[in-house]
Amino acid sequence: MAKDDRRLFAPFPIEMDEHPKIIGLSDAAFRALFEAVFYSRRMLSDGFLDERVVLRRWGLEVASELASNDDMKPTWKRVDGGWQIHDFEKHHPTKAEILEKSADLSAKRSRAGRNGAAKRWQADSKAMANDSSETETETYRNPPNPPAGGKRNRGTRLNPDWLPTREDVQAVAEQCPGFDTQREHLAFVDYWLAVPGAKGLKLDWSRTWRSWMRRAYDRLPAAERRGSRKVKRFNDEDD
Repeated sequence: MAKDDRRLFAPFPIEMDEHPKIIGLSDAAFRALFEAVFYSRRMLSDGFLDERVVLRRWGLEVASELASNDDMKPTWKRVDGGWQIHDFEKHHPTKAEILEKSADLSAKRSRAGRNGAAKRWQADSKAMANDSSETETETYRNPPNPPAGGKRNRGTRLNPDWLPTREDVQAVAEQCPGFDTQREHLAFVDYWLAVPGAKGLKLDWSRTWRSWMRRAYDRLPAAERRGSRKVKRFNDEDD
């Protein structure tokens, strides 16, 4: 059985038809035996068969036959409001077991979805960071001459309060129309504050910011790149 097959199954031993209390059943009772199990599995009734369903589908004569085919353990047992399939819970999963398994599966899928989203975000962030670094390659290869007796500037870490200039914002607004730069700026700051060591040093944070925003914009679905809804950008005034 394939792992993604979601059909319900009801197990029966292959020698069942030769059991002493089964082999003597009429054709109608033999058919009702199987159909009743299928019905209970679908309805999650744990082997209980409502009297109205039994009388409508199989009739009282068939029900009486299945309730009297063995002196000690008949296939069906008369109970209040209907009939109960003998030892149903020993051979088939109960409603409680099915619901518990379903809840566990949903929880696992939910955790897997969150983990997958987190991994994709990390991968995207690293890709954007790498792209930002590539735009500064020439700056690193050809840095300005250090002052006499001084050390070459290796860049600085991002200040938590750093903001792009008006020119930076305007440039991104022209290249990335409709993009929510305020929201993406939070991701930019969170990422670079968490980058350890020399990898978190940049010579030009304005250039890094513009490159990050362009990369984030390019990763949006095409339908969202020119959305009609208004988004907040840096320097926008509240209505």
